[in-house]
Amino acid sequence: MSSSSKMKEKLFNLAVSNVVSNAINVGLRLDLFKILSEISSEASPVLPEHLANAAGCKESSDIIFFQMYIREWCNCMACGGIIEVNEKEQFWIHVENVKDLLTNSLALVMIGSTPTLLEPFEKLIECFKKDGPYGLDYSEISKFQYFMGKMSQALHEKHVITDMLPDIGHGVVEKLETGGMRVLDVGCGGGSHSSLLAEQYPKAHFVGLEIGEDAIRQAKQRKTKSGAAFNNLEFIQCDAGKMPEIWTDSFDLVLIFDACHDQCRPDLCIREIQRVLKIFGVFAILEINSSGNVHNDRANMGSMAALLHGRSMLFFP
Repeated sequence: MSSSSKMKEKLFNLAVSNVVSNAINVGLRLDLFKILSEISSEASPVLPEHLANAAGCKESSDIIFFQMYIREWCNCMACGGIIEVNEKEQFWIHVENVKDLLTNSLALVMIGSTPTLLEPFEKLIECFKKDGPYGLDYSEISKFQYFMGKMSQALHEKHVITDMLPDIGHGVVEKLETGGMRVLDVGCGGGSHSSLLAEQYPKAHFVGLEIGEDAIRQAKQRKTKSGAAFNNLEFIQCDAGKMPEIWTDSFDLVLIFDACHDQCRPDLCIREIQRVLKIFGVFAILEINSSGNVHNDRANMGSMAALLHGRSMLFFP
């Protein structure tokens, strides 16, 4: 196959993947995978109208135009290899795939969040131009923080308490359990990490810092597992590159979960962290494990490198 033919095939496959990915997002937003898994199986597949009825959706919206939303969604998912179909055009999800389609995995969160990154697409194009703006504002992407929170939970929730904190060392776990520690979570997003830690260590005090208004609003609504309000957790809307002056030498532990690279000025953020840490305070950062050299990243990370660089391009504050 010639180089030209290979590129044409690659581009066509990308076009297909783009459509299938967006159709998957429709299924995620409407809980179609969950409902289909509940009402069907290989032994008992269902027609599109059965899924439409169960999901409270249209199977056909007009007898003249016959726009079959659910039917075409099922057809796309089956032809894309996401769900199964038989000769009677009945559908089901293979039992081995149910968990992957219903769990907040990194892949599904990435698929679900991509349309939100494209909301300000025309403004993004202007940012590329020499006389255009220098970046997008967080408010330009209405659901960005929601999906970032889900992504953080998918990546980190199982590991923060059991793995990350013990790996930090310096007696951090023991000090958190004893109490009296003051902890700052920089770029806290919707507050998933801060609330997880605050519930685990009720004798320590936690502060979540985030620049996004929507994220802070979400964070302030967080409750304990029992539904009670936190008494050792607060959230502040603030630029990490310019923290309150009164915070100088006030934190025993500062954490950043995958958020330093999202700062407009990461250097100023790190300087501020140095200022607000106590003399013997501890700073722990979790970041993308890349080399900083795109040639090496492509070789070592494969398609993940393209995904991360692409998402960074779509939203650079």
